[in-house]
Amino acid sequence: MARGTKLTLLSEAILCSLGLMAFSFFIHYKFPLQILAFAALVMSGFIISRNLRSFSDLKKIINEHASIKISLLYTFSGIIAGALIAVMYRWHLDISLFPKSFHYFAIAAALIGGVEELVFRGFIQEYVKNINGPFSILFSTISHTGYKCCLFLSPMVIGQIDVGFLALMTFLAGLIFGMITYMSKSLLTALAAHIIFDILVYAECVSAPWWVW
Repeated sequence: MARGTKLTLLSEAILCSLGLMAFSFFIHYKFPLQILAFAALVMSGFIISRNLRSFSDLKKIINEHASIKISLLYTFSGIIAGALIAVMYRWHLDISLFPKSFHYFAIAAALIGGVEELVFRGFIQEYVKNINGPFSILFSTISHTGYKCCLFLSPMVIGQIDVGFLALMTFLAGLIFGMITYMSKSLLTALAAHIIFDILVYAECVSAPWWVW
């Protein structure tokens, strides 16, 4: 791949990542600053839409060529990994290791987690992989961690959040899921893990937390 093409790919990946971080940082501000959040999201969405133009492009990310047996193995592995990480996170929060009830927001949380995987491990990592495979894992992990941290570092945060622990958990999980996605050439493990994690962590939320804009 030509040097100029690599620089273009890297520039777009950086812009997309910064746009998502700006969105998460400014989304809870009041108008007119909130406009910055939506402008940044539109920029990131434009970059993504230019490179995922059809459903077949999305299927390639998920790995449509894997056999049913392999796909089930990836999915089951993700479910186990996501459950273990959720239990550890709930232990850190000093709450019961498993949810005592489930409410409808858990479904929304699962959808949010799934979209995050499609964007960061699915699109950004796959996009940067055209430059360098191992570097794409680190890049997507830093991008996702930055997005999460910007959401909770915003001055509009209304609760006490251990951002250091959040960053560490997001970074380590991102590296693991990024490596699995890279080696398996499938997003299924990371996708299943993130969905199960969010379901188990947010199952007891009767309504959406403050950070859900």
